[in-house]
Amino acid sequence: MRKTVTNLSVIAFQLLIVVLFFATVFNNDIKVERYVNVIHNNNSKKIATSVSLLFEDALLLENEEEEEMILKDLPSLDELDDVVKSDNDSNNNSNNDEVVVEESTPLYSIDAGKYISNVEMGFVVTEGNIQYNLNDNEFNIVVAVVSTEFDKDLNDALGVVSVILNRCDSDKWSNWAGNSPYDQVIMPGQFEVYSSGAYLEYMPSGSKYGTTKYEIAKQAVLDGLNGIRNNEYLGFRAWWVSNYSSKYIVSGGNRYGYN
Repeated sequence: MRKTVTNLSVIAFQLLIVVLFFATVFNNDIKVERYVNVIHNNNSKKIATSVSLLFEDALLLENEEEEEMILKDLPSLDELDDVVKSDNDSNNNSNNDEVVVEESTPLYSIDAGKYISNVEMGFVVTEGNIQYNLNDNEFNIVVAVVSTEFDKDLNDALGVVSVILNRCDSDKWSNWAGNSPYDQVIMPGQFEVYSSGAYLEYMPSGSKYGTTKYEIAKQAVLDGLNGIRNNEYLGFRAWWVSNYSSKYIVSGGNRYGYN
C-alpha cells in the first residue's frame, strides 16, 4: 500500500513537472518565435538546434538541474535584441551605401569674356538677358541643332544661340512657335537641320557627339541659357546666301538679319 502511494506521488510529481515544463516552454516559445522570425545570422541555427534538443529530451528529464543544462544554451531575449539591432544597423548601412549620390560640378564656366563684339556689324556681347531652363532631352536637341547650324568658331555659335533666344523673347515668334528654345528649334520649316534629321549626328547616339564642334556649341548654349548673347537678330542664313544680309560676326560663318 505504501509503495503504491509512493508511486502515485512520484507520478503526480512527475506530471506536475511535465505540466510546468510545457507551460514554461510554451511561454518561452512564444517570446522566442517573435525574435527568430527577424534574425538572419548564425544565432538562428543555434536556437533551432537548442529547441530541437529540448523537445527530444523533454520526457527524459528527471529534475530541474538537467533542464537548466539544456535551457542555458539558449540565447537570452536581451541577446536576441542585440542580434536584431545589429542586423538592422547592417542593413541600414548597406542601404545608405546604395543611395549615396555625389553632386557633380559644372564642366563649363559661364564667362562672357571669351566672346568678341563687332558693333559695326551689330554684334555686342551682353549679359543679364532672360535665362531659360531646359530638361536633358531638350538641351541635347538644342545643342545638336546649334552644332549643325553654326560655322567657324564660338562667336558664330553664340550668334545662332542668340537668334533662337531672341525669338523666345519676341511676342511674334513666341506666340507662333513657343517661348522655349526647344520649341523654336523644332518648329516645322524653321531649322532645316532639324526637319531633315541632320542634327541627329550630334545627339548622344550620333557619330559627331562629343566632337570639338559639338563642345563649342554646347558652351555657347550654356552661356546663352544663362543670359549671355551677342546680337539682337531674329534670323540667319549660310554664308553663301549673300543676298540675305551683309552682317556677320565671323567671315565665312552665318549671315544675320531681322527676319
